[in-house]
Amino acid sequence: MTYKLMIVDDEQANLRLLERLFRRDYQVLTADSGEAALRLLAQHDVALLITDQRMPGMTGIELIKHAADLRPQLVRIILTGYTDVSALVEAINCGQVYKYVTKPWNNDELRLTIARALEFYETNRARHELLHQNQRLSARLKEMTRGFVRTIADALEAKDEYMHGHARRVSGYSVALGRRFALGGAQLEQLELAAFLHDIGKIGTPDSLLLKPAQLTDEERAVMQLHPERGARMLTGVPEMQDVIAAVRHHHENYDGTGYPEGLSSMQIPLVARIIHVADAYDAMTNPRPFREALSHEQALARLKEHAGTQFDPEVVRALTEFGAIAQIRRTIADGSYDALLVQPVAPTIDAYDCTPEELVSRIETEPALAVAVLREANADAGAQPTARLDEACALLGVDRLREVCARRWLLSADEYHARDEATRARAVCCAVAARLLAERTRLIAPAEAYTLGLLHDVGEELLHALFPAEMTTLCVLADEARVEQEVALFGVDHAQVGQWLLEACGVPRQLAAHVLTHHDLLRINAPGALLLHLANVIAHTDAPHKIAALDALGSDRLALLGLGRADLAEIHTAAYAALEQQQLTALC
Repeated sequence: MTYKLMIVDDEQANLRLLERLFRRDYQVLTADSGEAALRLLAQHDVALLITDQRMPGMTGIELIKHAADLRPQLVRIILTGYTDVSALVEAINCGQVYKYVTKPWNNDELRLTIARALEFYETNRARHELLHQNQRLSARLKEMTRGFVRTIADALEAKDEYMHGHARRVSGYSVALGRRFALGGAQLEQLELAAFLHDIGKIGTPDSLLLKPAQLTDEERAVMQLHPERGARMLTGVPEMQDVIAAVRHHHENYDGTGYPEGLSSMQIPLVARIIHVADAYDAMTNPRPFREALSHEQALARLKEHAGTQFDPEVVRALTEFGAIAQIRRTIADGSYDALLVQPVAPTIDAYDCTPEELVSRIETEPALAVAVLREANADAGAQPTARLDEACALLGVDRLREVCARRWLLSADEYHARDEATRARAVCCAVAARLLAERTRLIAPAEAYTLGLLHDVGEELLHALFPAEMTTLCVLADEARVEQEVALFGVDHAQVGQWLLEACGVPRQLAAHVLTHHDLLRINAPGALLLHLANVIAHTDAPHKIAALDALGSDRLALLGLGRADLAEIHTAAYAALEQQQLTALC
């Protein structure tokens, strides 16, 4: 292997001497200034840099500092005819200089120095390559582990529709609580996985027990209580899961020692297990089960406080009661005052009583806030069959009540609107149109229901923007995955979960609202309906048909679930934007 050496000196005589000394054994590059050297370093993979210290414009040490940033593995030698002790000591202590050589140099000694420096270069390069390889393997192992646990958790939730989203929510609540206990990054990661997997052992529990609409007998309860240890055994073969295994095994231990499987108490129980125990109970109480209705946020907190010190760690319960974001989100949804907070264009000057019924329906189908208000009022009627179809909801209300709903929305002053921009609403409508076209092609969901899901797929994000504008404005600049992680850290839930709660509060059937929960998370999408919604959202955010057809992240296996190919996506993209344009023209007329 022929190494590349770079020699930098503003004296041409020195450059020629050093080039002649090394050109027989190495490929030599020369530069007469620091600026010229940096330009060459940007183009060549140089192994070793020899630079004079005293040069006009940029000193040798300044060049070395820039070169270290540009090519970290480059070995750097400084050549100096005088001693600038402080600068040399600083550079050597910072690891920026391998060695310094004084002028005049001895050729044989300099050759030996260069040979040893290149040996150091090879060692250093091998170490860096090994480090990068280990990082790649670690990242791959981490992704494989996450894929495994998500698959297992989804398999568990598939057994019981009432548990849909349970693992995800418990994980979110647990991470938010863990941050309040000042857990570090590695601990939070283990907590997130453990909370996501806390019920993995229920895969071996008979469906007759999981889905039983009445309370369990003592014998059935004993069978159910086997799931923590079973879950721990299932995870034994997964690398780097020791802390997760301990949390899964002990997440049903009670603070007073009356829990299972080992009867641990107080500080004997791992902190992550104590956190998961509270988060698990809170989520179980605030979501319906076959044998009982869901409790409100306040009722669940009261129940947790009642059992703090016996069943639950009092400090973890206290931390949850002080977590105001969840309370504010839950309270807003329960009060039914959220439609005024959702995205709107500039307050229209349209008089609802001057619109024809057809014009009213058209407006409702293109304004998420109106759609939410109409669904909520229509599905709240006693005896009405809950619907996710906007046309059915409009028919249930009748023209007069539709006018009242629209009039209330359109009378809001401009200051009461929480719109970010018109583009947000346009994307929602585009997603709705794309979802309807996908549903017509695949027959997985009724097209009218798919349209509603597409229109309202991100209402949870809009509600978070209205409730926490400063925080959400900061999060908007992040990539999707990072943004979701930060939403969970700040609020205890992400916007997709808030969206599901909103749709359910509006009376949208649970099995349809559930599609909103995972539609942004491609790795976790198993339900074809959620994948359809994901594709509709991708289409709404892609500006050309050929781009949608070329998206590698979609995967042919996922498209096969819908019976679609990439050419189909391009066709649907074209049709969606054409239909959207026609719909907008109709609304203007």
